[in-house]
Amino acid sequence: MSPVPDRFGVLAHCRGGQAPAVLRWTGEYHDYVVTAEGPWGLVTGSGEDCFDALARVRERIEPVGWLLGVNGVRRDTWPSGTCRGTGGFLVYRLTPGRRPTRADLVQTFHEAPRETLATVSEQVRFERQWSQSL
Repeated sequence: MSPVPDRFGVLAHCRGGQAPAVLRWTGEYHDYVVTAEGPWGLVTGSGEDCFDALARVRERIEPVGWLLGVNGVRRDTWPSGTCRGTGGFLVYRLTPGRRPTRADLVQTFHEAPRETLATVSEQVRFERQWSQSL
């Protein structure tokens, strides 16, 4: 059973505008599915954890300009191995040059400010830069 509800109403952002969207997820034991329903229609992604499945959804909606307004989409967040092993429902906020602590944990599907959001490739690039800064 997931430690958070299996459905969240969120804001999606596109070129200075925003629209309501709904994120849902199911799964356990390294087999998760995330769906996002919004102005783009219904998009589904699967992965070994919710963070990975969310990234598959993002790869489908980002080319048409949409970013989901949740912590898992922040440029400066990434799950640890432990977070991934428990379903990817938590991510760490990363600060270059510093290892994250428990105080840096945030829920993947909770709301995040527009100015913190990034594409999958931007987020991956930030995580690599962060890793190299340690």
